[in-house]
Amino acid sequence: MTATAIDTLHDIHTATNDVLKGYREMLERAKADVQPTIRSLTDMHERHAAEQEAELNRLRDANKDDSSLQGTVNKVVVILRDWISNVDRDVLPAVRDGEESLRDQYNKALEHEEVAAAPGVGLLLRAQREQISDAIAGLPKG
Repeated sequence: MTATAIDTLHDIHTATNDVLKGYREMLERAKADVQPTIRSLTDMHERHAAEQEAELNRLRDANKDDSSLQGTVNKVVVILRDWISNVDRDVLPAVRDGEESLRDQYNKALEHEEVAAAPGVGLLLRAQREQISDAIAGLPKG
């Protein structure tokens, strides 16, 4: 297993954890009309994070703290939005943008030959990227 594949999996795990911080905050503040959508996305990313962590454990490289300041920023943005305008259907285009940004990180990760070819890591990232793409298809555009 190459260091690039492991480092990239850590990067994706960090991005997933950051997204989850924002979604968990949204779940507490979201209006009823968007609760099912946010719950579905949260559930998907929680599964992804668990799968990523399991793969890192398999690779014996799960000791790293895969969180970043971006997760806190995501949480604060949700809080501010709630204070200003509520977390309702109007937030969904921004959610779509965030999901597209996360998918772009998967795309960049899979451009690395070492990552795409790594047993386990490449398959995992491709499968998760497909699930994210399916979720994006159900979200309104801005």
